[in-house]
Amino acid sequence: MAEEGLKQAEPRPSRAPVQKRGQQRVEAILDAAEAVFGDMGVDAATTNAIAERAGASVGSLYHFFPNKDAILQALAERFAATMTTMLARELRLDEPWVPLPVLFREMIESFAQMDEAHPGYLAVCRATDSASGGKSAVSLQMEEHMQELVRTLLARRMPGIPEAEAARHAALSVVVVHAVLDHVMSVEEPLRSGIRSALVDMLVRHFTPLEAQFPRATSP
Repeated sequence: MAEEGLKQAEPRPSRAPVQKRGQQRVEAILDAAEAVFGDMGVDAATTNAIAERAGASVGSLYHFFPNKDAILQALAERFAATMTTMLARELRLDEPWVPLPVLFREMIESFAQMDEAHPGYLAVCRATDSASGGKSAVSLQMEEHMQELVRTLLARRMPGIPEAEAARHAALSVVVVHAVLDHVMSVEEPLRSGIRSALVDMLVRHFTPLEAQFPRATSP
């Protein structure tokens, strides 16, 4: 009996490899959806086209996503997480002495690289916002996270700035940057690069007086 009890107590094999394979399939489907949405737009895209691009059967796709809208939602969430993580890195919160022109130029360049590397991003954002009749929950949450990061940046660069003022400038900058970068994706070069450069100049001109008005963080 004791032997039986010991056998029953043996742990089951880990499901981690199975879960990892499942996550890899999900990512492959999302990668395929991003490409399809970028090529033909969200409205024209079908689950058949996404499955074919992913090298999977439609049945396999439906195992993870019940319909195209669910894929769209998951892709929007992945984009939002990527954008927020990238902004957190580019704001260099642990280096508040970095000159504003350098900070904003690197940030806008990173956003531009993200947009160009992921042509389906704009289509996904517009589709999720349109379905919500305004800003989608994902877009609103992403903007709030970004505003929080900018508020943190201002608090570290300008310790004397009032919270309400930091919040106002953070909200304004995030909304403006988001709107301009979305717009330039439909503009041809060299105008596209010119607008991005002007956006950097605008941010520098906006925040430079604030650094003069409030005590700045000490340089290393």
